[in-house]
Amino acid sequence: MKKPLDEMERNIKLLSQSYGFHVAIFIMVGWTLYESYLVLFTSAQKPNIIPCIILTVLNLLQYFFEMVLKRKMIAGDTEYKEPDIIIKVIITVAIISVTLASVVAFVLIHRR
Repeated sequence: MKKPLDEMERNIKLLSQSYGFHVAIFIMVGWTLYESYLVLFTSAQKPNIIPCIILTVLNLLQYFFEMVLKRKMIAGDTEYKEPDIIIKVIITVAIISVTLASVVAFVLIHRR
């Protein structure tokens, strides 16, 4: 049976997970830039957009879960005023649209 974590252990675990996530993001950015370099400056015919899709999905999931957790934490709090939800909805719709367009482009490019 696992014992519950105290506050210091929980903070250490969250910080290490945060560092791991940031390292994964930097690796994906490097891979995306490398693939872009190959397409632009070498004779690579088809762009590999898999790293770009993974990077977009990682950021989309992180943003979505952050938004959900914030909403759960402030539910019922009368002192906290919710920021403008219209801007958040516009940003979320834009991110989802770009992600879907990337996936469709990937499928169409690699279908041949």
